[in-house]
Amino acid sequence: MAAVRTRIETCFVYNVRIGDPCNGSWQFTIVVNQDGTCGVENIKAPRGTICDSTTQIPGAVLDEINAAKADVENILAQSSAVNGTLTFTAQTTQSIVFATPFANTQYRVYVTLEDFIDWRITNKTTVGFDLELNVTYTGTVQYDVFV
Repeated sequence: MAAVRTRIETCFVYNVRIGDPCNGSWQFTIVVNQDGTCGVENIKAPRGTICDSTTQIPGAVLDEINAAKADVENILAQSSAVNGTLTFTAQTTQSIVFATPFANTQYRVYVTLEDFIDWRITNKTTVGFDLELNVTYTGTVQYDVFV
């Protein structure tokens, strides 16, 4: 029987020093899971403690986390097989059709929205998929497909 390898997540670990070098540095990990969801994990303060919901994170560090997420999105966009931008106008669903069909449906889709709304991929086939939002939306949505 052949082995089956599945990528579960991709991690990008960052070290950020804000201001005086004697103050130490913050660390955090940007994680992209197999569904294309991008998040932040393991935020560590300069003294090495892992931050929780009671830890106050400086604004400059939060800015760096957001910049790192944008960097990761750019890296992923440059290495994707197919990408594009959809314009929703009072819609909840749009279909993406590939110019060339894929060999199988073992691809991942990463979605970027400016607004904080949920989304999911439905009707995934070798020739495309549907992007479904949980609310009627007007705006642009970017997507990247990874093989």
